[in-house]
Amino acid sequence: MMAFSSTHLLAITALLALFHTNASQTCSSQDDTCINTGRYKTWGESPASWEEFGHDNDKTICRLPIISVEEWEAGQYWLKQEPVIVKNATKGWGALEHWTKEEMIRRYPDVMVGMGSVKELGQNGPDNRDLLQEVSIKDFIVNHMHNADKYVFDRKLRMPDSLMSDAEPFPMPTRQYKEDYNGYMELMLPNREMWMDHLALTIGRDLQGLTFHRHNAAWNTVVFGAKRWILYDGVRFEHNITRLKRMTRDIENPVQPTGPQWIKTLYHKNERMEEIRNYGHDCIQHAGDMIYVPDQWAHMVVNIGDTVAIVSERGLENSSAET
Repeated sequence: MMAFSSTHLLAITALLALFHTNASQTCSSQDDTCINTGRYKTWGESPASWEEFGHDNDKTICRLPIISVEEWEAGQYWLKQEPVIVKNATKGWGALEHWTKEEMIRRYPDVMVGMGSVKELGQNGPDNRDLLQEVSIKDFIVNHMHNADKYVFDRKLRMPDSLMSDAEPFPMPTRQYKEDYNGYMELMLPNREMWMDHLALTIGRDLQGLTFHRHNAAWNTVVFGAKRWILYDGVRFEHNITRLKRMTRDIENPVQPTGPQWIKTLYHKNERMEEIRNYGHDCIQHAGDMIYVPDQWAHMVVNIGDTVAIVSERGLENSSAET
C-alpha cells in the first residue's frame, strides 16, 4: 500500500475541496434548472472577516440608538442630525427570497449595473461615470465579484420596477413619496430636501466598501451580509477641513487608504480613535438592519462577507437617474 505524507494528504484534501466547489458551480447545458453562481454557491458561503473586523456593538464603541421601525417612523429620525440603527427594516421584503444569490441571478440576470474599482470609487466618488463599467448582474456575480477588485455601487442606477418592488414596503420617508405623492409635493420642499424614489443596489465581497466620503442624508439597509461603519460628525470639521483630512487620511501618503487599511494602520494612531469614540460611531450593521447617515457626516464602510444592500439618498430620484 502506498504511504502518503501529511503534506500529500493536505494537498489531496485541498484538491478534493476545490473539485467539489467547482463541481457544485458547473451546470450541464441540458440542465435548465441549474444556476451558475460563481465561486461560491450562496452569499453566506464566501469568506467573512468577522474575527478581524467584527465586534459586538458595545455601547461605548457604537454609541448609536438602536430602534425599531415603529420608533423610526414615530420619531421621524430622518429629520434629525443623529445617526441611528433600525432593526428588522427588511420585514416583509420580497428581497429576502428574491435576492438570494441563485434567485437574483435567475430573476434578474440581464439587469445592468455600474461596476467599478473600490479604490477608485473611494477616491473619486461613485458618481463618476468614467469609473463605472456597465455589466449585467449575472456577469458581475459569476465572473467579476471574486476575481477582481470590482464593486457594484452606482448611486444613479435606474432600477427596474420589479427589482425595486422587492424592497417594499420602502422605509420612511422614501415610502411617503411613493404612497402619497400629491401630499408630499404639497410640502413644497426643495429637491435637495426631498426623499424621492431613488434606490441604489450595492453588491460587494468581503472587505470591500467605500472609504471616507460625505453626501446628503441617506439610509442603507443590508439584505444579506454585514457592514462595519465608521461615522464622524460633520460638525467637528465644518470649519476645519484639515481636521477631516488628518482623521481620514495618512497625511504622509497622498493615496487614500481603503477601509480595512485605515482600521488596521491608522485608527489607533494619534487622536483618531478618541475622536471617533467622542464625536463619531464605530458600529456593525447586520442583515435586516437599516442605518441612517445624516447630511455631511463623513463615513466609511467595510463589508464583512458577501454583502447585498439597498440605499436611498435624499435629493436623488429614480426617474431622472442616468442609465
